[in-house]
Parts: sequence; C-alpha cells; structure tokens
Amino acid sequence: MADPIEFETARFFLRQWKPADREPFAALNADSRVMEFFPAQLTRTESDAIADCCEALIRERGWGFWAAELKASREFIGFVGLHTPSAELLFSPCVEIGWRLSYSHWGKGLASEGRSASALRLSA
Repeated sequence: MADPIEFETARFFLRQWKPADREPFAALNADSRVMEFFPAQLTRTESDAIADCCEALIRERGWGFWAAELKASREFIGFVGLHTPSAELLFSPCVEIGWRLSYSHWGKGLASEGRSASALRLSA
C-alpha cells in the first residue's frame, strides 16, 4: 500500500476518491454525450465499480485516475490521471493518460491542465 499522491492545479484538486463522488460520477457515466464513444452508458452499479477500482489502484500504488474537484466550488467533475492498461498491447508496458469529465466542464482546458499536471507529477 502506497501513500496516495494528491495535488492541485491552477483550477482543481486531483485527489483520492470519496463516497460523495459516486453519485455525480454515476450521473456523468449515464450522460449520452460523455459516453458517446464508449460501448454504452453505465448503470450506477457499473459506475460505482469503476470508482472503486480507481480508488483501490490509488491506494495500492499512490497514483491513478484521480477524482477531479474544482477549487472554486469544491464540485466533483470527473477524473483525470494515469493508468496502466491491463490489455496486452504491442507497446506494453505503458502508462496511459485519461480523463472523463462532466459535459458542463468540456471545452475549458481542464482535461489538458490535468493531463499535464498528472504526467509531471508522476515523473517528478
């Protein structure tokens, strides 16, 4: 078990998941706009399972897909971070950068801000 890495960017906190994150995460996973390029929208049970996995991986190695919380409002808006894919890929092993943000926060540069901060934080 590793100490979770938590940090902030100019506009949000990247932190370990909290129980209160589950409901807004389920809402964004049920949004057809957010899930347009995924096989399907997620049920609450499926969404909770992903949040549980993200939380467990951060607890295990200290980093992962962090919960993203806006500084100004303390609102949970999704996740941003890093993950080691389990699929056997031609370029494995690797670390992917990923994000999933609520639709109302698209187009504001938040994914780019979190992506850059995540990569820099882990390489430090």
